[in-house]
Amino acid sequence: MQNDSVKFKKIINSKGFCSLLFALYFLLFAPGLAADAAIEDEISERQQQIEEIQRQIEEYQKQIEANQSQARTLESEINSLNTQIKQIELTIRSLELSINQTSSEISDTESKITDAEDKITKHKEAIAQFLKITYENDQRSLTEIILSNENLSDFFTALNNLRVNHEKLKTVIDEMKSVKADLEQHQEKLEDKRSEFERLRGLEAVERSSLTGAKGTKNKILKDTKGQEKKFQELVVKSKKNVEALRAQVAYLELNGVTAEEAIKYGQLAAIATGIRPAFLIAVLEVESGLGRNVGKCNRAEDPPAKHWQSIMHTRDHQPFQSITSRLGLNIDTTAVSCPQYVNGRRYGWGGAMGAAQFIPSTWIAYEDEVSRIVGRMANPWNIEDAFTAAAVKLARAGATAKTRAAEVAASKAYYSGKSYCSTAPCNSYANAIQRKAAEIEKNL
Repeated sequence: MQNDSVKFKKIINSKGFCSLLFALYFLLFAPGLAADAAIEDEISERQQQIEEIQRQIEEYQKQIEANQSQARTLESEINSLNTQIKQIELTIRSLELSINQTSSEISDTESKITDAEDKITKHKEAIAQFLKITYENDQRSLTEIILSNENLSDFFTALNNLRVNHEKLKTVIDEMKSVKADLEQHQEKLEDKRSEFERLRGLEAVERSSLTGAKGTKNKILKDTKGQEKKFQELVVKSKKNVEALRAQVAYLELNGVTAEEAIKYGQLAAIATGIRPAFLIAVLEVESGLGRNVGKCNRAEDPPAKHWQSIMHTRDHQPFQSITSRLGLNIDTTAVSCPQYVNGRRYGWGGAMGAAQFIPSTWIAYEDEVSRIVGRMANPWNIEDAFTAAAVKLARAGATAKTRAAEVAASKAYYSGKSYCSTAPCNSYANAIQRKAAEIEKNL
């Protein structure tokens, strides 16, 4: 009894016991390492570079719009193409910076997740040990505490130490809960950043294709006209209503099973039904098809379990996907959806987008009733007409019915990010790519 009393007194009044939780608190919640600051500086520097490039891109856009307001001559066409090529080259540079920036943000977030997991794992045992000590102390009666202290002053000091340490324990437990909540937020942010990374890489591929197309168009015009205005005007007349020319402009859609003829037919039908420009709608779907390079390559009958819808689809889309396939009488385990993107063997983002318009199931649910009303039957995201109509409805709701550049840019941004006021480099690149593609398509509709 006497030995236990002395031991208890030493534990309660020792500096080590009183400072145990402080040490744990410091180790768990100390400020980030200098490496975190370095990553943040790198991200900030890239953002400044992106903003400067965006200003240059906007200047080129003004030049393009000025050229478009002029009569279509050989000189104006070549000037417009030269400006467009410079704009696309800058856009690609901006996207490269955004990709690097997002990659840094992914690394930073992964580092924070690892740190949080390490802290939680490392100190669970230490806190458990402290809880054990506290529990043992709590089992002592008031008489035992009094007898273990030589005078009242020591007694009250012991009681106060118990109270203080209980409070410190509560603080640490509360902070542990906070770290766990932060960890969940970091994990969610990581998924968002990986999805953003995937979209950026897709945008970069689309822009590189646009650059190749613009250079090819310029070279073909110079070759066919040999610098003669008369021959250029003959070329302009010949190119109108040219399905073959349009076929080259919807290459991504054709890769995903939508012919140029279908793009014209259903693009015009859906656009007229919703009050938006057909060329704008077709351009959006062409760019989206370029971004969704893994369209319809998962959840097929021959695919392995890793490509099954439950493996590649976000959990929020599971129930809507079950509902959609059930209503349409489709086999949920063999209905093709998009795959996630993989970079160097690492998965980025989620799959599960459906059909030509690449709607995820939870988004499709919000539009299917209106699509059904327009097409006059149960909406099916894998039906080309229904897919075009759903995209048109979404763009119309975002304000594209005004048919102005500003309205279509805002609608494009809303389609891409959910926010019509989005001003990031990817949003601007996406909207500009669609406007360029729409201008190309308009010439041949």
